[in-house]
Amino acid sequence: MQVYLVGGAVRDGVLGLPVKDKDFMVVGATPQMLLDLGFIQVGADFPVFLHPKTHAEYALARIERKSGIGHTAFKVHADPSVSLEEDLIRRDLTINALAIEVKDLFDDTPMTGEVLDFYGGLKDVQDRTLRHVSPAFSEDPLRVLRVARFFARFAPLDFSIHDSTAALMQTIASSGEMSSLSRERLYSEFARALMENQGDQFIRCLHDLDILSSVLPALSQHFINFDNYQAAMTRLTKACQLNLPLASRLAVLLNELPATDAADCLTRLNAPKHICQFVKAFQNLHDTLIALPAIDTKALLTLIERTQAHKDSAQLIQLYDTCHAYQGSPLTYPKQWLFDAIARYQSVTIADIDPALTGKAIGDEMSRLRAQALHGLLGNFQMASALTDF
Repeated sequence: MQVYLVGGAVRDGVLGLPVKDKDFMVVGATPQMLLDLGFIQVGADFPVFLHPKTHAEYALARIERKSGIGHTAFKVHADPSVSLEEDLIRRDLTINALAIEVKDLFDDTPMTGEVLDFYGGLKDVQDRTLRHVSPAFSEDPLRVLRVARFFARFAPLDFSIHDSTAALMQTIASSGEMSSLSRERLYSEFARALMENQGDQFIRCLHDLDILSSVLPALSQHFINFDNYQAAMTRLTKACQLNLPLASRLAVLLNELPATDAADCLTRLNAPKHICQFVKAFQNLHDTLIALPAIDTKALLTLIERTQAHKDSAQLIQLYDTCHAYQGSPLTYPKQWLFDAIARYQSVTIADIDPALTGKAIGDEMSRLRAQALHGLLGNFQMASALTDF
């Protein structure tokens, strides 16, 4: 039995990046051998096991053969006779097909530290190139998105996609097999890619290779207008620089689309409900937020109540930050101003209402008093702005 550290941990170590997760491959073992040692198998038909102490993943060396359409249509053959080289040729990119032998299943100390490289991964790391390992790449359409995601991840290191790999990605996309991807996997890849420090490079990659139309046709159609594309990328770049959450990044990306097209994109991605709600809220409210506080009292009152900011300010503050990314610069009023507005709204309670009032009259009076409190805040800000301008 031989045990190897493989994949991203080796790649990141070579690149001098922090190693977050370790994955291992075991050559010369059977499932029963690992089970007898306390390892826990993940899934009934896939030879991946969790270490009994560290919970790291240990996969048996395997050969996979395409058996149908899509990224799950494979027959997996795991056998003690499968070699390290045979397993690694099934990997996506050469930089991910690297391995380092470690002592054993319970000691991941490297034997020598030598990086085993059968397919030119070390040279591609040196050349900053994303290149597929073998023609088997084309059997899994999910890898098209994975390469675009790695392109975004390693954008700060100036990685580029090898011409042959880019051509293969385009061939897969044009074949229509991208439609076989489950929406869950699609969302997972998009979410991970957009949350990279330069997540905008993921969309740029898909757009430049004319792959976006196979995944989000409405967004691709919108980008036919180059000005639309440039504006969206500028906003998404800013959202990434501000380290905004995923909902904000999707909001600035989709905001200029008609509401039905934005909804179609989110449906295709199988975006969670809270993401969809935030994107819709941003589409409806960003004009109001950017114009604050040069609005009337009623609009401010409505804004607080629509975002439920008097109960939890999180959404309203996230909308504020997203507006910063959308317009490319801080808003003309400080974030503290919103907290002051919320506090003024909350300062009016049932104790301020005439006990003689009943029914609808109570709500009307609460709204009137809250509007009155907010009016004072608006007036003070607008007066201060006028004095500053003077």
